[in-house]
Amino acid sequence: MKQLNKAFLEMSRNPENNDARLNYYGVLADTNLFLLLEQEPSNEILEPKFIQLEGKNFALAFDSEESLSEFYGEAAAFAEVTGRVLAKMLLEEKIGLGINLGVYEGELLLPWEIIEWFVNVLDEAPNLVQTTPKKFLRTEAFPEILFKALQEKLMPAVGLFDEIWICAVEYNEDETSHLICLMGVQNSAQQAIVKSINEVLSFTNIDLGNIDVAHFSYDDEVCTKIREIGIKLQFPEVSEVKNAARDVKNKAALQPPKLR
Repeated sequence: MKQLNKAFLEMSRNPENNDARLNYYGVLADTNLFLLLEQEPSNEILEPKFIQLEGKNFALAFDSEESLSEFYGEAAAFAEVTGRVLAKMLLEEKIGLGINLGVYEGELLLPWEIIEWFVNVLDEAPNLVQTTPKKFLRTEAFPEILFKALQEKLMPAVGLFDEIWICAVEYNEDETSHLICLMGVQNSAQQAIVKSINEVLSFTNIDLGNIDVAHFSYDDEVCTKIREIGIKLQFPEVSEVKNAARDVKNKAALQPPKLR
């Protein structure tokens, strides 16, 4: 079963659970969707095929080419785009989105208003502050679900950083926070990786107070202390940067095609 369908089923079984709903949209952002078109793309212009419900247009997208073919019933023109890119395209035209229509326990209609909320969450930028920690501490309260979500989100970026650790940090007597420590991140990937972490926090309904992110050189002296008391995010070893990792690095600069 596709990741998006798993998230949908979890959301359907727990309609009042904010965690399940937010998780669905987090998965949707990174899912490759097959957008049904009127004709083959031309000069980076996409012409989606619409259905109209209650006077509103909905574009149609599926999480597999097979589901698209089953719905349409014949050879169909399509474009493959991620959920985040498609949402931004639809927002400009005030168009809703029908996802996996005809797929048992998977179809969902997202009105334009929800698309707008979705894009706003994706575009939310972390606050940049300059401060000096007084003390690094062990963390005993970092949720396992958030730990795993960070591992999954950052897996495509393996090769663009050396290590990632999580600890607690104290700035003064009444100000503490969790700290995600990025060690040895390539300069060109720093913004995209921080943005990915921010998305995980946005789509995970867990209140831990402030969670900060900081960059360190791999051989920075403070990293020795962090390694002694922190929790390391574990990733598979790689000998070279994969295409998926390059996709993460370039995500911030990705320009979607235009809709007609």
